[in-house]
Amino acid sequence: MATDNFTLTILVAALAAIVLVLAAALLSRRRAAGPAPASDATLALLQQQIIDLTQQVAQLGSQIQRDVGASLGQVVGQVGARLSENAQTLQKANADTGRLIADVSHRLGELGRSSQQILELGQDIRGLQQIFQAPKVRGGLGELTLGSMLQQIFPADHVSLQHAFQNGEVVDAVLRLPGGLVPIDSKFPLAGFRALVEATNEEGRLKARRSFSRDVRKHVDDIAAKYIRPAEGTLDFALMYIPAENVFYEIVVRDEPPGGEEDVNAYALGRRVFITSPNTLLAYLQAIAHGLRGLRIEARARDILKSLQQIQGDLGIFQESFALGQKHLKNAQAAFAEAGERIGRLAYQVDQSARVLSDAPQEEASIPTRGLPA
Repeated sequence: MATDNFTLTILVAALAAIVLVLAAALLSRRRAAGPAPASDATLALLQQQIIDLTQQVAQLGSQIQRDVGASLGQVVGQVGARLSENAQTLQKANADTGRLIADVSHRLGELGRSSQQILELGQDIRGLQQIFQAPKVRGGLGELTLGSMLQQIFPADHVSLQHAFQNGEVVDAVLRLPGGLVPIDSKFPLAGFRALVEATNEEGRLKARRSFSRDVRKHVDDIAAKYIRPAEGTLDFALMYIPAENVFYEIVVRDEPPGGEEDVNAYALGRRVFITSPNTLLAYLQAIAHGLRGLRIEARARDILKSLQQIQGDLGIFQESFALGQKHLKNAQAAFAEAGERIGRLAYQVDQSARVLSDAPQEEASIPTRGLPA
Protein backbone atom coordinates (compact mmCIF):
# COMPACT_ATOMS: atom_id res chain seq x y z
CA MET A 1 0.00 0.00 0.00
CA ALA A 2 2.89 2.39 0.71
CA THR A 3 4.20 1.75 -2.83
CA ASP A 4 0.80 2.66 -4.33
CA ASN A 5 0.69 5.93 -2.33
CA PHE A 6 4.19 6.81 -3.46
CA THR A 7 3.24 6.21 -7.12
CA LEU A 8 0.09 8.32 -6.74
CA THR A 9 2.12 11.14 -5.22
CA ILE A 10 4.47 11.08 -8.20
CA LEU A 11 1.50 11.25 -10.61
CA VAL A 12 -0.03 14.22 -8.78
CA ALA A 13 3.30 16.03 -8.79
CA ALA A 14 3.65 15.33 -12.52
CA LEU A 15 0.14 16.67 -13.22
CA ALA A 16 0.83 19.79 -11.19
CA ALA A 17 4.07 20.31 -13.10
CA ILE A 18 2.22 19.90 -16.43
CA VAL A 19 -0.44 22.42 -15.36
CA LEU A 20 2.20 24.91 -14.36
CA VAL A 21 4.06 24.40 -17.64
CA LEU A 22 0.82 24.92 -19.63
CA ALA A 23 -0.03 28.03 -17.64
CA ALA A 24 3.44 29.47 -18.21
CA ALA A 25 3.22 28.68 -21.90
CA LEU A 26 -0.17 30.37 -22.26
CA LEU A 27 1.03 33.46 -20.44
CA SER A 28 4.10 33.68 -22.63
CA ARG A 29 1.98 33.30 -25.76
CA ARG A 30 -0.44 35.96 -24.61
CA ARG A 31 2.33 38.46 -24.01
CA ALA A 32 3.79 37.77 -27.39
CA ALA A 33 0.51 37.99 -29.33
CA GLY A 34 -0.88 41.09 -27.63
CA PRO A 35 -4.46 41.67 -26.38
CA ALA A 36 -7.28 39.84 -28.15
CA PRO A 37 -10.91 39.71 -27.11
CA ALA A 38 -11.41 36.03 -28.03
CA SER A 39 -8.33 34.83 -26.31
CA ASP A 40 -9.29 36.54 -23.03
CA ALA A 41 -12.24 34.24 -22.63
CA THR A 42 -10.09 31.25 -23.47
CA LEU A 43 -7.47 32.41 -21.05
CA ALA A 44 -10.06 32.91 -18.36
CA LEU A 45 -11.42 29.43 -18.98
CA LEU A 46 -7.94 28.02 -18.92
CA GLN A 47 -7.18 29.88 -15.72
CA GLN A 48 -10.36 28.51 -14.20
CA GLN A 49 -9.42 24.97 -15.27
CA ILE A 50 -5.96 25.50 -13.84
CA ILE A 51 -7.51 26.68 -10.58
CA ASP A 52 -9.85 23.65 -10.53
CA LEU A 53 -7.00 21.33 -11.37
CA THR A 54 -4.91 22.98 -8.66
CA GLN A 55 -7.70 22.43 -6.16
CA GLN A 56 -8.07 18.80 -7.25
CA VAL A 57 -4.35 18.39 -6.96
CA ALA A 58 -4.47 19.97 -3.50
CA GLN A 59 -7.36 17.68 -2.48
CA LEU A 60 -5.57 14.71 -3.91
CA GLY A 61 -2.43 15.70 -2.05
CA SER A 62 -4.40 15.99 1.19
CA GLN A 63 -5.99 12.59 0.55
CA ILE A 64 -2.57 11.16 -0.20
CA GLN A 65 -1.20 12.63 3.01
CA ARG A 66 -4.10 11.14 4.97
CA ASP A 67 -3.66 7.77 3.28
CA VAL A 68 0.06 7.94 3.76
CA GLY A 69 -0.42 8.90 7.42
CA ALA A 70 -2.87 6.03 7.93
CA SER A 71 -0.53 3.63 6.17
CA LEU A 72 2.38 4.91 8.17
CA GLY A 73 0.37 4.54 11.38
CA GLN A 74 -0.54 0.99 10.43
CA VAL A 75 3.04 0.20 9.50
CA VAL A 76 4.28 1.79 12.71
CA GLY A 77 1.73 -0.28 14.68
CA GLN A 78 2.81 -3.46 12.92
CA VAL A 79 6.46 -2.59 13.46
CA GLY A 80 5.73 -1.85 17.11
CA ALA A 81 3.92 -5.17 17.50
CA ARG A 82 6.76 -6.98 15.79
CA LEU A 83 9.27 -5.18 17.97
CA SER A 84 7.23 -6.13 21.06
CA GLU A 85 7.09 -9.76 19.92
CA ASN A 86 10.79 -9.69 19.17
CA ALA A 87 11.45 -8.14 22.55
CA GLN A 88 9.40 -10.88 24.27
CA THR A 89 11.11 -13.55 22.19
CA LEU A 90 14.49 -12.04 22.99
CA GLN A 91 13.57 -11.85 26.66
CA LYS A 92 12.45 -15.48 26.64
CA ALA A 93 15.59 -16.46 24.78
CA ASN A 94 17.66 -14.59 27.35
CA ALA A 95 15.79 -16.37 30.15
CA ASP A 96 16.29 -19.76 28.45
CA THR A 97 19.93 -18.89 27.89
CA GLY A 98 20.27 -17.98 31.55
CA ARG A 99 18.68 -21.25 32.63
CA LEU A 100 20.85 -23.14 30.16
CA ILE A 101 23.95 -21.43 31.48
CA ALA A 102 22.88 -22.17 35.05
CA ASP A 103 22.19 -25.82 34.14
CA VAL A 104 25.53 -26.09 32.36
CA SER A 105 27.25 -24.55 35.37
CA HIS A 106 25.44 -27.04 37.64
CA ARG A 107 26.40 -29.93 35.38
CA LEU A 108 29.97 -28.72 35.28
CA GLY A 109 29.95 -28.62 39.06
CA GLU A 110 28.58 -32.17 39.20
CA LEU A 111 31.14 -33.23 36.61
CA GLY A 112 33.86 -31.70 38.74
CA ARG A 113 32.61 -33.59 41.79
CA SER A 114 32.36 -36.81 39.75
CA SER A 115 35.88 -36.29 38.49
CA GLN A 116 37.04 -35.82 42.06
CA GLN A 117 35.20 -38.99 43.11
CA ILE A 118 36.75 -40.90 40.18
CA LEU A 119 40.15 -39.60 41.22
CA GLU A 120 39.54 -40.71 44.79
CA LEU A 121 38.28 -44.08 43.51
CA GLY A 122 41.44 -44.46 41.45
CA GLN A 123 43.49 -43.74 44.52
CA ASP A 124 41.46 -46.31 46.47
CA ILE A 125 41.97 -48.84 43.69
CA ARG A 126 45.71 -48.23 43.73
CA GLY A 127 45.65 -48.69 47.48
CA LEU A 128 43.63 -51.89 47.04
CA GLN A 129 46.15 -53.13 44.49
CA GLN A 130 48.93 -52.46 46.95
CA ILE A 131 47.00 -54.42 49.58
CA PHE A 132 46.47 -57.34 47.20
CA GLN A 133 50.16 -57.55 46.50
CA ALA A 134 50.48 -59.49 49.75
CA PRO A 135 49.83 -63.22 49.03
CA LYS A 136 48.21 -63.81 52.42
CA VAL A 137 45.67 -61.06 51.81
CA ARG A 138 44.79 -62.49 48.39
CA GLY A 139 44.49 -65.96 49.91
CA GLY A 140 42.28 -64.65 52.70
CA LEU A 141 39.96 -62.98 50.19
CA GLY A 142 39.65 -66.21 48.18
CA GLU A 143 38.94 -68.24 51.31
CA LEU A 144 36.32 -65.72 52.44
CA THR A 145 34.41 -65.73 49.14
CA LEU A 146 34.66 -69.53 48.89
CA GLY A 147 33.30 -70.07 52.39
CA SER A 148 30.48 -67.59 51.84
CA MET A 149 29.43 -69.30 48.59
CA LEU A 150 29.45 -72.77 50.14
CA GLN A 151 27.47 -71.70 53.21
CA GLN A 152 24.84 -69.99 51.06
CA ILE A 153 24.16 -73.15 49.03
CA PHE A 154 24.67 -76.08 51.41
CA PRO A 155 23.57 -76.80 54.98
CA ALA A 156 26.21 -76.52 57.68
CA ASP A 157 26.55 -80.30 58.03
CA HIS A 158 27.69 -80.60 54.38
CA VAL A 159 30.46 -77.94 54.60
CA SER A 160 33.66 -77.93 56.61
CA LEU A 161 36.03 -74.92 56.41
CA GLN A 162 39.78 -75.22 57.10
CA HIS A 163 39.63 -79.00 57.13
CA ALA A 164 42.79 -80.61 58.54
CA PHE A 165 44.16 -83.95 57.31
CA GLN A 166 46.12 -86.43 59.37
CA ASN A 167 49.48 -85.17 58.07
CA GLY A 168 48.69 -81.62 59.18
CA GLU A 169 47.81 -80.21 55.76
CA VAL A 170 44.80 -77.86 55.85
CA VAL A 171 42.52 -77.32 52.85
CA ASP A 172 40.33 -74.25 52.61
CA ALA A 173 37.08 -76.22 52.49
CA VAL A 174 35.65 -79.70 51.99
CA LEU A 175 32.20 -80.58 50.76
CA ARG A 176 30.71 -83.59 52.51
CA LEU A 177 28.89 -85.84 50.05
CA PRO A 178 27.44 -89.33 50.56
CA GLY A 179 30.32 -90.79 48.54
CA GLY A 180 33.10 -88.91 50.31
CA LEU A 181 34.75 -85.49 50.75
CA VAL A 182 35.40 -83.04 47.90
CA PRO A 183 38.42 -80.83 48.77
CA ILE A 184 38.27 -77.22 47.50
CA ASP A 185 41.28 -74.91 47.74
CA SER A 186 41.51 -71.23 46.74
CA LYS A 187 44.46 -69.98 44.68
CA PHE A 188 45.02 -66.42 43.41
CA PRO A 189 48.07 -66.14 41.06
CA LEU A 190 47.73 -62.37 40.72
CA ALA A 191 51.41 -61.45 40.34
CA GLY A 192 51.95 -63.63 37.27
CA PHE A 193 48.65 -62.47 35.78
CA ARG A 194 49.56 -58.79 36.20
CA ALA A 195 52.96 -59.39 34.60
CA LEU A 196 51.21 -61.05 31.64
CA VAL A 197 48.67 -58.24 31.24
CA GLU A 198 51.25 -55.45 31.58
CA ALA A 199 53.69 -56.94 29.06
CA THR A 200 54.29 -54.48 26.21
CA ASN A 201 55.85 -56.70 23.52
CA GLU A 202 55.56 -60.25 22.23
CA GLU A 203 58.74 -61.43 23.89
CA GLY A 204 57.63 -60.04 27.25
CA ARG A 205 54.17 -61.61 26.88
CA LEU A 206 55.67 -64.99 26.01
CA LYS A 207 57.98 -64.86 29.03
CA ALA A 208 55.17 -63.73 31.33
CA ARG A 209 52.84 -66.45 30.02
CA ARG A 210 55.44 -69.15 30.71
CA SER A 211 55.92 -67.84 34.23
CA PHE A 212 52.15 -67.59 34.77
CA SER A 213 51.55 -71.15 33.49
CA ARG A 214 54.39 -72.41 35.70
CA ASP A 215 52.79 -70.82 38.77
CA VAL A 216 49.38 -72.32 37.99
CA ARG A 217 50.86 -75.78 37.38
CA LYS A 218 52.62 -75.58 40.75
CA HIS A 219 49.29 -74.79 42.44
CA VAL A 220 47.70 -77.76 40.65
CA ASP A 221 50.48 -80.09 41.78
CA ASP A 222 50.18 -78.87 45.38
CA ILE A 223 46.42 -79.50 45.46
CA ALA A 224 46.75 -82.95 43.86
CA ALA A 225 49.51 -84.01 46.23
CA LYS A 226 48.15 -82.55 49.47
CA TYR A 227 44.38 -82.80 49.32
CA ILE A 228 43.38 -85.79 47.15
CA ARG A 229 43.57 -88.44 49.88
CA PRO A 230 41.06 -91.29 49.35
CA ALA A 231 42.50 -93.06 52.39
CA GLU A 232 41.07 -90.27 54.53
CA GLY A 233 37.68 -90.26 52.84
CA THR A 234 38.19 -87.81 49.96
CA LEU A 235 37.03 -88.49 46.44
CA ASP A 236 39.61 -88.95 43.68
CA PHE A 237 39.43 -85.33 42.52
CA ALA A 238 39.66 -81.79 43.92
CA LEU A 239 38.51 -78.30 42.96
CA MET A 240 40.88 -75.34 42.55
CA TYR A 241 39.01 -72.06 43.07
CA ILE A 242 40.24 -68.91 41.25
CA PRO A 243 38.37 -65.95 42.83
CA ALA A 244 38.77 -63.68 39.75
CA GLU A 245 37.00 -64.30 36.44
CA ASN A 246 39.66 -62.56 34.34
CA VAL A 247 42.42 -64.71 35.83
CA PHE A 248 40.35 -67.86 35.22
CA TYR A 249 39.68 -66.73 31.64
CA GLU A 250 43.39 -66.28 31.05
CA ILE A 251 44.12 -69.77 32.41
CA VAL A 252 41.36 -71.76 30.71
CA VAL A 253 40.36 -69.83 27.58
CA ARG A 254 43.34 -67.74 26.46
CA ASP A 255 46.06 -70.13 27.49
CA GLU A 256 48.38 -70.62 24.49
CA PRO A 257 51.18 -72.96 25.57
CA PRO A 258 54.39 -72.23 23.66
CA GLY A 259 56.38 -74.90 21.89
CA GLY A 260 53.58 -77.52 21.78
CA GLU A 261 53.34 -77.81 25.57
CA GLU A 262 50.18 -79.14 27.17
CA ASP A 263 47.81 -76.34 28.18
CA VAL A 264 47.25 -75.68 31.86
CA ASN A 265 43.63 -76.84 31.94
CA ALA A 266 44.45 -80.19 30.32
CA TYR A 267 47.36 -80.59 32.74
CA ALA A 268 45.04 -79.93 35.69
CA LEU A 269 42.47 -82.43 34.42
CA GLY A 270 45.20 -85.02 34.10
CA ARG A 271 46.02 -84.43 37.76
CA ARG A 272 42.30 -84.77 38.69
CA VAL A 273 42.10 -81.09 39.62
CA PHE A 274 39.22 -79.03 38.21
CA ILE A 275 39.95 -75.30 37.86
CA THR A 276 36.90 -73.14 38.66
CA SER A 277 35.95 -69.47 38.84
CA PRO A 278 33.17 -67.90 40.91
CA ASN A 279 30.64 -68.55 38.11
CA THR A 280 31.77 -72.06 37.22
CA LEU A 281 32.13 -73.08 40.87
CA LEU A 282 28.61 -71.83 41.49
CA ALA A 283 27.39 -74.01 38.61
CA TYR A 284 29.28 -77.04 40.03
CA LEU A 285 27.90 -76.45 43.50
CA GLN A 286 24.34 -76.03 42.25
CA ALA A 287 24.61 -79.29 40.30
CA ILE A 288 25.94 -81.03 43.43
CA ALA A 289 23.16 -79.47 45.52
CA HIS A 290 20.55 -80.78 43.08
CA GLY A 291 22.21 -84.19 43.26
CA LEU A 292 22.04 -84.11 47.06
CA ARG A 293 18.38 -83.17 46.89
CA GLY A 294 17.86 -86.12 44.55
CA LEU A 295 19.64 -88.42 47.00
CA ARG A 296 17.53 -87.11 49.87
CA ILE A 297 14.39 -87.64 47.80
CA GLU A 298 15.58 -91.17 46.97
CA ALA A 299 16.26 -91.88 50.66
CA ARG A 300 12.85 -90.56 51.60
CA ALA A 301 11.32 -92.65 48.83
CA ARG A 302 13.05 -95.74 50.27
CA ASP A 303 11.74 -94.86 53.73
CA ILE A 304 8.26 -94.39 52.32
CA LEU A 305 8.51 -97.70 50.44
CA LYS A 306 9.68 -99.42 53.63
CA SER A 307 6.75 -97.90 55.51
CA LEU A 308 4.40 -98.99 52.76
CA GLN A 309 5.80 -102.51 52.92
CA GLN A 310 5.33 -102.51 56.69
CA ILE A 311 1.81 -101.18 56.26
CA GLN A 312 1.22 -103.88 53.66
CA GLY A 313 2.36 -106.55 56.15
CA ASP A 314 0.16 -105.06 58.86
CA LEU A 315 -2.68 -104.97 56.38
CA GLY A 316 -2.15 -108.68 55.62
CA ILE A 317 -2.26 -109.50 59.32
CA PHE A 318 -5.37 -107.36 59.69
CA GLN A 319 -6.96 -109.14 56.71
CA GLU A 320 -6.20 -112.51 58.32
CA SER A 321 -7.61 -111.32 61.65
CA PHE A 322 -10.60 -109.84 59.86
CA ALA A 323 -11.20 -113.12 57.98
CA LEU A 324 -10.90 -115.06 61.24
CA GLY A 325 -13.27 -112.64 62.95
CA GLN A 326 -15.63 -112.91 60.02
CA LYS A 327 -15.46 -116.70 60.26
CA HIS A 328 -16.12 -116.52 63.98
CA LEU A 329 -18.98 -114.17 63.36
CA LYS A 330 -20.42 -116.57 60.81
CA ASN A 331 -20.02 -119.47 63.28
CA ALA A 332 -21.56 -117.34 66.00
CA GLN A 333 -24.39 -116.42 63.65
CA ALA A 334 -24.96 -120.08 62.81
CA ALA A 335 -24.80 -121.02 66.51
CA PHE A 336 -27.13 -118.14 67.29
CA ALA A 337 -29.56 -119.31 64.62
CA GLU A 338 -29.32 -122.91 65.90
CA ALA A 339 -29.84 -121.67 69.47
CA GLY A 340 -32.89 -119.77 68.26
CA GLU A 341 -34.27 -122.90 66.68
CA ARG A 342 -33.58 -124.85 69.88
CA ILE A 343 -35.21 -122.16 71.96
CA GLY A 344 -38.20 -122.36 69.66
CA ARG A 345 -38.44 -126.13 70.02
CA LEU A 346 -37.92 -125.86 73.78
CA ALA A 347 -40.63 -123.22 74.02
CA TYR A 348 -42.96 -125.50 72.08
CA GLN A 349 -42.17 -128.38 74.40
CA VAL A 350 -42.68 -126.16 77.44
CA ASP A 351 -46.00 -125.01 76.02
CA GLN A 352 -47.09 -128.57 75.41
CA SER A 353 -46.03 -129.51 78.92
CA ALA A 354 -47.98 -126.60 80.36
CA ARG A 355 -51.08 -127.65 78.51
CA VAL A 356 -50.72 -131.20 79.78
CA LEU A 357 -50.35 -129.95 83.30
CA SER A 358 -53.36 -127.72 82.98
CA ASP A 359 -55.52 -130.59 81.73
CA ALA A 360 -54.43 -133.01 84.52
CA PRO A 361 -56.68 -131.64 87.40
CA GLN A 362 -59.80 -131.95 85.27
CA GLU A 363 -59.04 -135.59 84.50
CA GLU A 364 -58.47 -136.27 88.19
CA ALA A 365 -61.84 -134.79 89.06
CA SER A 366 -63.61 -137.03 86.59
CA ILE A 367 -62.17 -140.29 88.10
CA PRO A 368 -64.79 -142.08 90.54
CA THR A 369 -63.65 -142.42 94.10
CA ARG A 370 -66.35 -144.87 95.31
CA GLY A 371 -65.09 -148.05 96.89
CA LEU A 372 -61.63 -146.68 97.38
CA PRO A 373 -60.22 -146.67 100.92
CA ALA A 374 -60.37 -143.34 102.60
